[in-house]
Amino acid sequence: MLEEAHALAELEGPAKAGDPVAQANLGAIYHYGLGVPADFTSAFKWYRAAALQGNIDGELGLAVLYAFGKGVEPDLAIARMWLSVAADAMPPSPDRLRVSEDLDAIAKRLTPADLKRSDDLVKAWYATRTAP
Repeated sequence: MLEEAHALAELEGPAKAGDPVAQANLGAIYHYGLGVPADFTSAFKWYRAAALQGNIDGELGLAVLYAFGKGVEPDLAIARMWLSVAADAMPPSPDRLRVSEDLDAIAKRLTPADLKRSDDLVKAWYATRTAP
């Protein structure tokens, strides 16, 4: 417990200063309730800040929150968008394979319109770095 509190204190300054690794780590601390009560709204805030800077852990964290509606309204099209962006940045690895499998699983649950919306969100991300 003391280690988690220390990590939280150590990460807050850099996260507030814009460090995407610190932001993603704070997102995880709040997401999983490591030394603090789980707070999905705070997890969303920090994951999003990291993801908007291209941090893979932030992108994956956002995808999970959107997929399960934790701290944000559930939206599988947006979850798929963030998984796609993360997968594109990952080197070939078992982790990337797992993310690809998750992408396929989500795609099977989407309507054609939601698949198109997800694809359009990915295109918008690469064109303008804008995201919902």
